[in-house]
Amino acid sequence: MVPMYAQRVAVVITTYNNPRSLELCLLSLREQTFMNFEVHIADDGSGDETRQLILTLKRDLPFEIYHHWHPDEGYRKAKINNSVFRDLDPSRIGIVVCVDHDVILHPRFVEDHFRIHKKEGFSPLLFMGRRIDLGPELSKRLDSGNVFRFQRGLSLGLVMSALCGETKNILRSVRLEGPQWLLKLLKRDRVFDLLGSNYSIDLKTLQDVNGYNEDFKSYWGEDGDLFVRIRNKGIRHFGIIGYAIQWHIHHKRLTETPEHVEAYQALLSDRSYVQCKNGIRKI
Repeated sequence: MVPMYAQRVAVVITTYNNPRSLELCLLSLREQTFMNFEVHIADDGSGDETRQLILTLKRDLPFEIYHHWHPDEGYRKAKINNSVFRDLDPSRIGIVVCVDHDVILHPRFVEDHFRIHKKEGFSPLLFMGRRIDLGPELSKRLDSGNVFRFQRGLSLGLVMSALCGETKNILRSVRLEGPQWLLKLLKRDRVFDLLGSNYSIDLKTLQDVNGYNEDFKSYWGEDGDLFVRIRNKGIRHFGIIGYAIQWHIHHKRLTETPEHVEAYQALLSDRSYVQCKNGIRKI
């Protein structure tokens, strides 16, 4: 069990050469209702523009920001995130909330993740959230001046974007907090896998399964690999749609290969896999 004194949250943001989106994500953290957190930016080799942005925002934002960086050697999300996890102090940090740089966070986003773990008595737990996919035109209009208005709920622009067929899953913007029977009735509890841009886990469990598997050196699969090990470890895992809300900024997305999908399907049937060898620690 995580010590009661270690209830501080570490928000880990994975980024690579997208300072505009990173800025919007960090600004959305300024509006959080729960502020007992620190931010760790897992930077997979971004250039100087990202570094300068972080230096500027560190002076302006009301929370601590730590910038973890390594040289650009291709897709190394697993490696840079493990570098962050390795540096977290378990005597201070109890919960790790992981997001990507291309999301805007609801004002109660960090609070929602924290409350789930508190409700479970800070026992070993993986909580998995989801997101709303913003359309390209609406995403273009987002800037540091209007991101806060966007966080307040179902704006006219968001609704119009959804009606035009651009923004997807708009009903996930409606925050739902209710008894389990209501979540089941509305099918809001049907979250079956880990989305790398929206999940939280206690630090001890993350260390026990050895973090991300650094054998993953191309897009897709590292989040699923982590999920399988947590599941096989017998850790409770669940999600709620419409809770810990985030909006995903539109961009051209990488796609997984059939080989990646096939490998993950095979991994799902392996119940003995509880710890990777090439993770936070090298075993």
